[in-house]
Amino acid sequence: MKKVAILGKLPGKFKAPFYSEEYEIWGCNVHKDMDKIPRYDRWFDIHDSPSRYPFKVVTRDELPIIKLIELVGGKFFNNSISYMIAYAIYLGFDVIALYGVKLNNGEEIRTLQRQNVRELLFFAMGRGIKITVEPESELLIEYPLYK
Repeated sequence: MKKVAILGKLPGKFKAPFYSEEYEIWGCNVHKDMDKIPRYDRWFDIHDSPSRYPFKVVTRDELPIIKLIELVGGKFFNNSISYMIAYAIYLGFDVIALYGVKLNNGEEIRTLQRQNVRELLFFAMGRGIKITVEPESELLIEYPLYK
């Protein structure tokens, strides 16, 4: 079973299963405490030049964008996490776990980043992929059933 833990910038990222060899650990973008992350297997940055990093970074140009668009049926990526989720689906991961991802500030809501990530998580769930998010993220809030 292939498992990936995708890290955001928030402190919840430190709850990721860093010491479990079952998981690949994926991080993204520059943030102030990234040097404290115990390990990562891939680091993504779709915004900046990889020369900002002292290590190998996966850039937007290295992702199979056309194949990702075909996979989800359109250009449904408006943030780093959404690209990473789609890429994990494309690579055949059975489990996608999110840590330190909340997407609840004004800009992230206004630009529909939160909605974008939720839609891709539901897409993954529809394909039988197990999704876990830390409860504080509130990305997968369940609602009372409409009666």
